Amino acid sequence: MLARNRFQQYLGGSRSPQSRYKSRLQSVRRVSVGFVGGSLILSACGSAAAAPTTTTSASNAPISFQLWESHNGGPVGDAVTALVNMFDSSHPNIHVSIVVTKASSKLPAAVAAGDPPVLAEISHYDGTLVKGLALNSWNQYMKNDPTFSQSNLYPSVWSNGLVGNQHYRLIASAKVSEVFYNESMFQAAGITTPPTTWAELASDAAKLKSSNVIPLGWKDSSAHILPAILSNGGSMLNGSNTVGTSVNFNNAATTATFQYFRNLYSAGDLVFDHGSTLRADLASGHMAMIDGTSAGEAKVLAAVGGKFKVGAFVEPAGSTGHAANLVQGLGFVLPKGHSAAEDNAAFTFVNWWYQPAQQVYWSEHTGFAPMTKAGAAAIPQSFLSSHPGLQQSIVAMSSQYSYPRPVSDSYAQVQAVLDSAFQQAVTGSQSISAALTQLQSQGNSYMSGASAL
Repeated sequence: MLARNRFQQYLGGSRSPQSRYKSRLQSVRRVSVGFVGGSLILSACGSAAAAPTTTTSASNAPISFQLWESHNGGPVGDAVTALVNMFDSSHPNIHVSIVVTKASSKLPAAVAAGDPPVLAEISHYDGTLVKGLALNSWNQYMKNDPTFSQSNLYPSVWSNGLVGNQHYRLIASAKVSEVFYNESMFQAAGITTPPTTWAELASDAAKLKSSNVIPLGWKDSSAHILPAILSNGGSMLNGSNTVGTSVNFNNAATTATFQYFRNLYSAGDLVFDHGSTLRADLASGHMAMIDGTSAGEAKVLAAVGGKFKVGAFVEPAGSTGHAANLVQGLGFVLPKGHSAAEDNAAFTFVNWWYQPAQQVYWSEHTGFAPMTKAGAAAIPQSFLSSHPGLQQSIVAMSSQYSYPRPVSDSYAQVQAVLDSAFQQAVTGSQSISAALTQLQSQGNSYMSGASAL
């Protein structure tokens, strides 16, 4: 009760929990245990999944809990449903019900109302929940478990949701930025290998340009801007890439990055657009390279439809001499307020999700990168050879220079002003200097109220 009252006080609202909470809309995706058998997941890599738990309630009845998540339909939603079915069929003492909802935005209201789910998948901005003492740390469960050892988890997975040496959020779906390209166009232009530096990318773009072909299409969102800034020696926050109270953009690293994209845009070698349009342009042969994420590889391959071979490479190296990347994706959190048996059951599910067989199924059916080294090692080489995006995402996940987004609760607003500043500077609507000065001021304005946690 104390934690709940503190969280309500932190939110600063005077409305009753009931009135704050009654607008919550959610749809339950029904889980049919007979949809898919456990044997399917075991066949993915030939290794056994975690043994079923014997966790039960005092009455020996199965423990049932809800998992809030926002993957609504499509291959990703189907994969979540299939995996939950597999878990339920192999764990008779635990039943998981999927609730499709905007968990990231609705969980704070559910916590304030005293009615959070046992388990939820939320975005990176868990600072509000951490400061409100609303989340249990996963540390007590991870301790002495080799699956969650620092040697098995990729660096960016280990640091995701890590605040004060406490793991409050375990990433569930990892994706990184990368570039897809038309291999036939590369060959025709005499380009034998993908670019490994930003300078090489610009040089290749110039070679690919023609009256009918735009060399490069890019998404103008922070997730696709930050890898370049990081590879040029920048950071997302002042002195840090995880927590802090001020941003770090008005500097040489961001200036160089903005100038690079402005040069490409001015030369007509780069256009900005939405992912669906970029994929269509690549598939039609009007674009040579498009920026995206590993989780979008299936959509790219579907759009191309086998007309040509699609290659992929991760964001190139910058002035630091190394590449950098941003790891995105929802993560598992354990809200307070439930029994020890329910919390244990939730961790049993999360632990099972992280086992190699489930990681293989998840990566093969969604394009998301595996979260563990054991999971990556279990993916058949034959699959990786035909899915270069997944192969490259594993390269990025292995790097110490791939970072999660900050957990600070104001960073979502910072990203919005970063997107705006980038667009204004690159298209010439504003000078780079003026855009960065304004970005630094606005970013610090948002961050000044954010705790360093």
